[in-house]
Amino acid sequence: MKIAVVENENQKVSSIFEPGFIAIYEKQGGEWKVLNRFENKVCNAKVMAAVRTAVADTIKQLGDVKVIAASEIPGIASGTFQAAGFDIFLVEDNVLNVLDSIRKEMLEAIEERQKEPPKFDITQFLEPGVSKGDFSINIEDIMFKNPNMTSKKILIPYLKNGEFNRLDVICSHLPKWFVTDLGSMGFEYEIVNDLPNKKTVRVVRMQAQ
Repeated sequence: MKIAVVENENQKVSSIFEPGFIAIYEKQGGEWKVLNRFENKVCNAKVMAAVRTAVADTIKQLGDVKVIAASEIPGIASGTFQAAGFDIFLVEDNVLNVLDSIRKEMLEAIEERQKEPPKFDITQFLEPGVSKGDFSINIEDIMFKNPNMTSKKILIPYLKNGEFNRLDVICSHLPKWFVTDLGSMGFEYEIVNDLPNKKTVRVVRMQAQ
């Protein structure tokens, strides 16, 4: 794991807005080695646009590094690093005193992320209809196989982002939120098949008046 550190000439962690260096460290054979060290030019930026540009240039120099430590990374600088996917650590100490704890925290975070269940992918459950853009989906089957899912969790992300003309939802009963929420989301529905414990509810976008 590579860690970038904003540091002064005495290898003490410093602010991104103080003159000094940005060094890339990696643990090799039980010791932290400096892979690269370059001048911190962000400290010279005085206005927001210049800060954004200087941080972007720094990110390019950091290559595949996605962890940075400093005593301070305020405002637009912090936002630019975060937008680029960086984990930011604010610490005040000698560099070699903080690297192990940062590495430990990052490894624990990676382990926690791996424990999280994968994001639900609705596309594997969509059945194409006769016409292009028409699909059907059986939410009862999905909820049987995924007990933690609800009709809202299954359908709302797809209704917001999915590309379809008509969606036939097969369910045991009409979800209450179809009545209360679908209209405000820009959709309307009708029940096209009504059997005991099995309904087909057709969802389409509202037509502009």
